[in-house]
Amino acid sequence: MKKIVSLTLPFIIGFLTTSAHATENGGDSFALGAEGMMAGALPPPGVYLLNYYQNYHAGSFDNGPPNFHADVNALIPRLVWMTKQNYLGGQLGFYAAQPFVDLRLSAAGMSDSNSGLGDLIIGSMLGWHHGSHHWIGAVEGVLDTGKYDSATPAQPLVANIGKNYNTVRPIIAYTYAPQNGLDISTKLSYSFNTKNDDTQYKSGEYFAGDYSIGYKLNDHVKVAVEGYAFKQTESDEVNGDKIGMRGQVLAVGPAIQYQDKNWSLEAKYLKETNVENRPEGHTSYLKFVWAF
Repeated sequence: MKKIVSLTLPFIIGFLTTSAHATENGGDSFALGAEGMMAGALPPPGVYLLNYYQNYHAGSFDNGPPNFHADVNALIPRLVWMTKQNYLGGQLGFYAAQPFVDLRLSAAGMSDSNSGLGDLIIGSMLGWHHGSHHWIGAVEGVLDTGKYDSATPAQPLVANIGKNYNTVRPIIAYTYAPQNGLDISTKLSYSFNTKNDDTQYKSGEYFAGDYSIGYKLNDHVKVAVEGYAFKQTESDEVNGDKIGMRGQVLAVGPAIQYQDKNWSLEAKYLKETNVENRPEGHTSYLKFVWAF
C-alpha cells in the first residue's frame, strides 16, 4: 500500500476595514489544521492528487469589529509529484495547489461576499525515512494571484479571497509511526510576508503548526486528536511603522481516517480557543487523497 502524502495547504479569510489587526485584518495564508495523521511521511515516487474541502465559521473577532461573522467554504485541489531523485539523502518532490473559495462576511452593520480563485501555492520538499521515523523539509511560496479589491469609503468592508501580498514559508514535519499503531505527527512552519502595496500594510512574521496524536484501530481506520497553533512573532507595520498588533490561536478536536489501497479519506472538526487579535470560530475538513 502506498503511503499517503501530507503537507500544507492554503486557505483563510481576508477582508478590509479601516481598523488594524494582527496580520492584515486577522487573515493569513496558512491552512491551519489541514494536515495531521502521517504529516511527516512522504509517499514513494509517483503522482498524487489531494482534494481538501474546508468549512470555517467565525462568530466573533477578538479586538476587532463588532457583530462579526465569517463563513468560508473552500475546495483546494493539490497536485503532488514525488520524483526518483535524492538529495542530501532525501527524496525530492514538488507540489502546487489552487484554492477555490466562497466567502461571506458581516461586521459592524456591513456585509459583503465573494467567490473565486484564491492565491496559488507552489513548493518543493525533501523526505527522509528511518524505521518508524519520518521527516520532511520544504519551502513553499504563496503568490498574490487571488481575487482582490481595495476598500473604499463607500465599501469599507470587502470580502477578499486573495491577500495581495506574497509569502515565503519554510516548513518541517515529523511523524513517529511504530508498528503498534501509534501515530504522533507535527508540521511546523514560519512565514515571511511582503507588503500589501495597496494598503501599505505589512503583516508580521508568524509561527504556525499542526499536531496529531492518532491510533490505528485496524488496517483501514485510524482515529486521532488533532489541532493547530498560530503565534505571531513580529508586529504588523503600516507605512513602515510598527503598530504592535500580534495574533494567536489554538485549536483542538477529533479526527478519523479511512484508508484503502491507493486512496484515503479523512474528516476532522477543530474548535478554536485562546484567540488574540483574530477571528474566533471552528473549522471542519474533508481530505481525499488519490495515488495514481
